[in-house]
Amino acid sequence: MNILATLNRNYLFHFLVMVDSLMYHHPHEKIDLYLISNDISLEDIKCLQMFDNLSIHLMQYHNQILAVAKTTYRYPPEIYTRLYAIEYLPNTVERILYLDPDIIVLKNLKSLYEMDFQDNYYIGATNVKGFLTRFNNWKNKAAKGSKYLNTGVLLINIEKLRKEQNIQELNEYIIKNEKRLFLPDQDVLNALYGNKVIVIDNLKYNLSDRAIKRYNLTKRKKINRHWVDENAYIIHYYGKNKPWKDKYRGILKPYYEFHAERVKKIIES
Repeated sequence: MNILATLNRNYLFHFLVMVDSLMYHHPHEKIDLYLISNDISLEDIKCLQMFDNLSIHLMQYHNQILAVAKTTYRYPPEIYTRLYAIEYLPNTVERILYLDPDIIVLKNLKSLYEMDFQDNYYIGATNVKGFLTRFNNWKNKAAKGSKYLNTGVLLINIEKLRKEQNIQELNEYIIKNEKRLFLPDQDVLNALYGNKVIVIDNLKYNLSDRAIKRYNLTKRKKINRHWVDENAYIIHYYGKNKPWKDKYRGILKPYYEFHAERVKKIIES
């Protein structure tokens, strides 16, 4: 299984927590982890050597476009890097699962990883529907019927993108549409590739406290910890509500804390 992560050292510890959760549920599968970072070293992640079935490929990626692309403190240049995967991944990689560092894996992901692309570029979940989807399509100048994915969990069809992705088009869109980009990487994916995606269940593959709150407002059968244990595959702590912050609100913090404590013990040992 090929896994992709892109980050800077501000999220290093949370990345280690994410990887621990991934390996916890894949004790026997061979995992090739491609970590794209310009300020993390092998020394920083040496604690991951304890996983015998994990191979880490630490790589840097430099792009003149990203040096001037729209960024913020919450959205650094690294967020765009997943969209350029064909430029740095080896030719042996045909598909890869991108995971944000603020994620906790709850189950084995083989069924997700082996999903049929059906000739599409990406498989992922969305946390917007109806009017917001139509608004984003209009704002981003996306093709009619495009979907708006949360880019924190993305199964990427590298084989097809190598044949069809136009990197120059990607570069030009990022620069020319700077003022349109609110969630930059998601807006770009929506604009250029939103009609070449498959949408999967966000409650299973991109679960958040925000999604739980929205769901529980309208449904008689509520999502609780038992439902999460039985049904969810991936928790994604997107937005500002992070489980390592004092002002966190929700029911999903214990899942992060379990793996955070494991990582702390590994680092200290």
